[in-house]
Amino acid sequence: MEYRKLGKTGMSVSVIGFGAWQIGGAPFWNSEGEKASREAIDAALESGINLFDTAPVYGFGRSETILGEALKSVRDNVIIATKCGLRWHKEELKALYNDLKPASVRLEVEASLRRLNTDVIDIYQIHWPSKDDHIEPTMEELAKLKEEGKIKAIGVSNFSTSLLKEALKVIQVDSVQPRYNLLEPEAGEELLPFCLEEEIGVLAYSPLSSGLLTGKYKSASNFNDWRDAAKFGIFRKEAIDEGMKKVNLLIDKAEADGVNLSQVAIEWVLNNQAVTSALVGVKKPSHITENVIMLKNRLDSKILLGFAELL
Repeated sequence: MEYRKLGKTGMSVSVIGFGAWQIGGAPFWNSEGEKASREAIDAALESGINLFDTAPVYGFGRSETILGEALKSVRDNVIIATKCGLRWHKEELKALYNDLKPASVRLEVEASLRRLNTDVIDIYQIHWPSKDDHIEPTMEELAKLKEEGKIKAIGVSNFSTSLLKEALKVIQVDSVQPRYNLLEPEAGEELLPFCLEEEIGVLAYSPLSSGLLTGKYKSASNFNDWRDAAKFGIFRKEAIDEGMKKVNLLIDKAEADGVNLSQVAIEWVLNNQAVTSALVGVKKPSHITENVIMLKNRLDSKILLGFAELL
């Protein structure tokens, strides 16, 4: 496993991170069961993965709880990243709401510490910016939590470059987590170059575009989870048809070149020097072994460029 420095934190993280959204199960994903989740975490540890990214909203606390139990015996050897800002009135999608007020953030960090069975969170991230809350008080509260030793590093997710700059006026931001993949490369235009210049770590999520870049899907009709009626990203009704056309072009090229599309997608993300780690969503052990084994034989950058040029 390859490791890269996370910004100015002094932490070294595996270039493939364990994305724990899927192990949370409902209401977003169909669960493979807790046994499969635990086996997937074990497989990740055996492969050298040391970065595990989760959030309270993933399964309404279930993802954090599963990780906390599975990682307690190796807690000193892993880096746990979780988030704040998305809360819920009851366990259903329509009950989700955004709250980044300082009092809410403090409640969330305490709840995450309990579920993760830990005394400190390595990377604590704002999950989504809120239209209703000013960013300065939130960043000030995160600074207090860091001073108190409840969190080690401060991160943000789904931030624009301009909002990131506003946050930096309050305190150092250690990491940024953007959606970044072959089909959705927008973060590479401005945000990633800025992070590289400022030495801010980048944890790229959805490197496989939530499964589209595995090559397993040639039609959008095969989904039976949140992707069916998504309201964001490439799965929006107005974007999915064009997205699938691009996917099929990539699938045909991968077959013609005799390469694995998942490996192409992950390596394309990691080929950007601003990226610290690609967070790969995991539900079962095979998701780990497939992707880690592939990266033992790296692809030439010219091959990666050929796929990008198709789009």
